[in-house]
Amino acid sequence: MLNRFCRTLAACLCVAIFLSSCGQNAKNQSETQNSDYEASSYDAPSISDDDKPDSYMEVISSQNGIIASGMIGNDQGCYEVFYRPTGDGNIIYTDYATKNRIYLSNQITGTHTDSTDTSWLPSTVGGCYFALTNENLILFKLNTPAFPNDSSEDAKGYIARYDLNGSNRQVLTQLASNETIADGCIVSDSKNIYYLEYFINEDGSTTPMILTSLNISTGEREEVCQLSQDSRHFIVGTYKDKIILKSILNPVNFTDISSAADVVNAYKQQIHEVSLLSQDGQQQTICKWKQDERSETFDNGTMYYWDNQRQGIYQWDFENNSEKCIYSGAVKGSNGVTYTDLTLLSDTYDNHILVTAPNPNNTNDSIRMAYDLQTNKFNELTLSANERDVEILAEGAQVFLVQIGLKEYPVTDYAPNGQEIITDMILPDIRLMEKSDYWNNLPNYIPIEENVYK
Repeated sequence: MLNRFCRTLAACLCVAIFLSSCGQNAKNQSETQNSDYEASSYDAPSISDDDKPDSYMEVISSQNGIIASGMIGNDQGCYEVFYRPTGDGNIIYTDYATKNRIYLSNQITGTHTDSTDTSWLPSTVGGCYFALTNENLILFKLNTPAFPNDSSEDAKGYIARYDLNGSNRQVLTQLASNETIADGCIVSDSKNIYYLEYFINEDGSTTPMILTSLNISTGEREEVCQLSQDSRHFIVGTYKDKIILKSILNPVNFTDISSAADVVNAYKQQIHEVSLLSQDGQQQTICKWKQDERSETFDNGTMYYWDNQRQGIYQWDFENNSEKCIYSGAVKGSNGVTYTDLTLLSDTYDNHILVTAPNPNNTNDSIRMAYDLQTNKFNELTLSANERDVEILAEGAQVFLVQIGLKEYPVTDYAPNGQEIITDMILPDIRLMEKSDYWNNLPNYIPIEENVYK
């Protein structure tokens, strides 16, 4: 009983502290070898937040796209959504300093299931996703998918703004029942957020993709421009006061009579284009490539890509429209295998690009690596737990939030007759890790006190 009281007291203190303040280097034995060349030091552009003009853009969602990740974090902690089986939910927060996962709530105790609780979401139907500025948490509650004519309260989408501690919620705009937020990044110039969207017509067709701006203070919304309808478009980053737009100019269209060979061939012929999009809708084409020629990622106003033909990592300079090779040659693993087909993952962490590569001698085998932008070296990632790779979910100032497996948690649900029951939900099992431990494959996991799923 005393232990339970202590845990409850600790959780209460964590909530109070958060709401008031919110605001071993071992040499890795699996370092990969550079077969031909080691480039000079990393020199991506760096501008401090204090020096950035107000018009400069920044990505405020996951670099992998807002719909690709249900979490968003900063140096202090990580936000996510608790999807209850009952269709409602809560915003929850993992605080790195106190190592606690809590409701982002104005209430220390209670059920956290009504409108008096700032963490409560009346409906999570359709999905809830986050963007994060230095001052605000932005919630995108999407419309119910595949039901554009459903106008029920549960199905309605909206975009809302919160203070970082979950207080002062304000719905900035309601989404029309046929309005869909497109996948891709959310970006901001500190006054407005920018995102791509489209509308579903009554016949099932869609409108052209639209770049929309939404004022964070007033909720005023404006259509900036429409993009070509015969291409697929994604916001993938920012450069100074411009949006980096990636377009697939001839996307594969599947039909009932398409053979597997036809689809594969069409996929290989897809043309990728990167352009800079101004806040007034002006578009400047930067470069193009075929599907299989490169794998790219974007970070801090820079595009990095693995070139399959030239076997190397290149850095694109948007200022001069030129490229620089920062790593040349195939990558040799600690197992002696030479890897030539690298895929760069979207989110970068701690100045590292995450990479996967298939074993050319065994299609069922692959390797996970990190490319250090400071040292220009590859490092193998071998951490695993519970028969799965240990993955980074979010990055703090000193630590990573990682997933080490799955775990069953008991949560409240309701039977068809309305009787309250307990349902087991399978959710990520998370821990904290020092960044150096992750890069050096040291399984020094830091437990998090669970105050939500219990």
